[in-house]
Amino acid sequence: MAILAMYGFLALSIWILWMRHQQVLSQRDRMVDRVGYLEGDLTATSQRLDLLSRGVDTVFGETPELHGLLGVHRSLETAEALLFDQGVEVSSSESCAIATHAARAILDGEDNDGSSNETMLAGLAPLVSRIAKILDAAEMTAEDLELTGPEQRRLGELFHTIERTDKAAECYRRAHQLGAEDASALSSLAVIQREEGDVEALDRSLERLLAINPDDIEVLKEQTLLLSGTDVERVVRNRRRLEALGVEINPTTEENKIADLANRAHESRVETDPLSSEPTTAPAWLERGAKLMLLGESQIALESVENSLELDQSSADAWLLHARLLSALGGRTAEAIQSVRRAVALGEYGILLEAEILEADGRLDAAREALENHLEAEPNDAEARSRLALILLRANSPDWARKVLNEAPELSWESASLHVMDARLLLEVVDQNLDETGEYDEMILLQALTAFDEAIDLDRESGLAWLGRARTLRYQGHHDEAEIAIIRARRLIPEHSSISLEAARLFLEMNRFDQANTMLAEAATHLHNHHSIAYVRGLIAAHQGRMSEAQSMFTKVLEVEPEHTRARLNRCSAALLREDLVTALDDANALVEAHPNLSIARQRRAEILMNLGDWVEAEAELRRLSEIAPTHTMALVHQGTCLIAMDRAEQAEIPLNKALQINPENSDAWYQRGLLYLDFGRLDEAFSDFKRAAASDGKHLDARLRIAAILHEGDEPAKAAAAWRDVLDVDPEHRLARRRLEESREKVALRSTKIQSQD
Repeated sequence: MAILAMYGFLALSIWILWMRHQQVLSQRDRMVDRVGYLEGDLTATSQRLDLLSRGVDTVFGETPELHGLLGVHRSLETAEALLFDQGVEVSSSESCAIATHAARAILDGEDNDGSSNETMLAGLAPLVSRIAKILDAAEMTAEDLELTGPEQRRLGELFHTIERTDKAAECYRRAHQLGAEDASALSSLAVIQREEGDVEALDRSLERLLAINPDDIEVLKEQTLLLSGTDVERVVRNRRRLEALGVEINPTTEENKIADLANRAHESRVETDPLSSEPTTAPAWLERGAKLMLLGESQIALESVENSLELDQSSADAWLLHARLLSALGGRTAEAIQSVRRAVALGEYGILLEAEILEADGRLDAAREALENHLEAEPNDAEARSRLALILLRANSPDWARKVLNEAPELSWESASLHVMDARLLLEVVDQNLDETGEYDEMILLQALTAFDEAIDLDRESGLAWLGRARTLRYQGHHDEAEIAIIRARRLIPEHSSISLEAARLFLEMNRFDQANTMLAEAATHLHNHHSIAYVRGLIAAHQGRMSEAQSMFTKVLEVEPEHTRARLNRCSAALLREDLVTALDDANALVEAHPNLSIARQRRAEILMNLGDWVEAEAELRRLSEIAPTHTMALVHQGTCLIAMDRAEQAEIPLNKALQINPENSDAWYQRGLLYLDFGRLDEAFSDFKRAAASDGKHLDARLRIAAILHEGDEPAKAAAAWRDVLDVDPEHRLARRRLEESREKVALRSTKIQSQD
């Protein structure tokens, strides 16, 4: 039994040992597998780290300025660890020193990033955001940082770039405290205050800027707008300074309306809450909204007006300003119209604003309908009637617009706006007549000028009347008076987009091309890609002899407006001068088809056909032109040229004689008739006609050449020499004339020698 028990115990022990051995082997295998996995992970991690390292090296190779940002990152890590993660409280002075060191690291990173002042390297933005969060968590402000004034300003600019305007404003204020004469930080602070709608703080900043630079024109203008209707003394001061600096203050009609609204709101606020500097009442919020709109901050202005309406829904001024702001922001036309109608229901005049909003949204029919409904109830409203006529004119319905004016009651004609609209419709007729016949209707121009003058008599501050008068005088050729009128218009409505364009046209006709180009550049900022800009550029290029550029500009106009008659006519002329006869003929054919009575188009078509050698068709076109305009001198002259080229010289004398009867000073007619007499062998008559041609046009080279040639063939070399000198006066490089002059001089010298030998 004992032996069996011992064997059993030994067997059990062996079995247990074997099981433990198997477990150890299994554990070993698992450890081997795990080590293998770890080796694979380590290998993959090593490869990823190697790839990342090579990628970072590649990026740093292209942007070495990022090297410095790694140091900034380490500085921020250290600052966070010292301030928050070490578990030991630090004193306030130590905290400020740590935060200051981190902020300086940010500024050093900005210095080394190689970026311009207007942009920030992408890698720097998250670091700036991180320092802002550190300051927030540590409950620190800009005053706690031991930075200099310029450093505070630069840090503020970084915060401003990432739109942390609260921190940026703190830095700008601290920078101004440390360097009161540094206007840059204060200007940046004013930008934030303007964007946030803090009108009172903005006023203080602007006043400090004026203390630094009393003649800062932009600050003077902005503060003048900001103080409209509130601080008369400072407004007068700013206006006087601007006048002394030669800057004219001419607020637009829209600005005057908003300034009046701000003034009324200010008076109401003073009556209800005179001591409060922060807006707490409806008038105060309305005043702030109006001032912010004057400064161009429409979104924040809208919020202020909505705050005003929450406190008082019965303010017509607030509803009108609400409508203006909604319209300015765009996309909310229905709400804007609803606000206008609420203001009207409260007794405010809003029909013009409603029409303006609808027109800006492209709903011309709705604007027309609203004005028509208003005029049915208020037929004497001259402003609404003139606005309706203008909308109809813009919709290419001048006859309908004229009907609207004709239906105006006699009493409403006491308004300048109706006379301005009447004159504009008359100028529209003038333009149509110019397109059809190529000539201005002087009687209609006189009527238009009279209408503009009547408007000015009723309201000498009507900028549109002065602008229209300038255009009419330009059409009449009274350029000096037109320039005076355009100056008056600019003073009254400086922002009107048509003033600079009209001035460019005027200076072009006065051959003051530099001023015309300057005005055109100004017009382009308002009208952008409007076809009128390209048209005037083409005219300037044509006047300066740059025909290729002129043709290109007129082509741009026709791509936008294919029916532009004068652009097509000018392109035809430019193409003819460039000998692009295919384009020129296409344009001439299109013009003759569209405007059969346009004389200049038929003349151009005939000239092109003459250049192509199609004398028969050219002569037929000239006969048609003579039927339309019997006194058209150039048509008669060209007809004589065609008849000579067609070997019908005996018939050519009739149109040439008729041309000379109409205009005895036409040098081309004299020259062509001289050629005709030359073919007939009537040398004396030809010589006489060439002399008349040269007398009529001192630069007529061909006539002078013919005179010199006739004299050269004669027996008077001295007169021939004088004639060749006349040719060289016109063209000093003319080789034939120079050679013939030498020959004539030799003849004169030879004749003198013979006379002396005979003596």
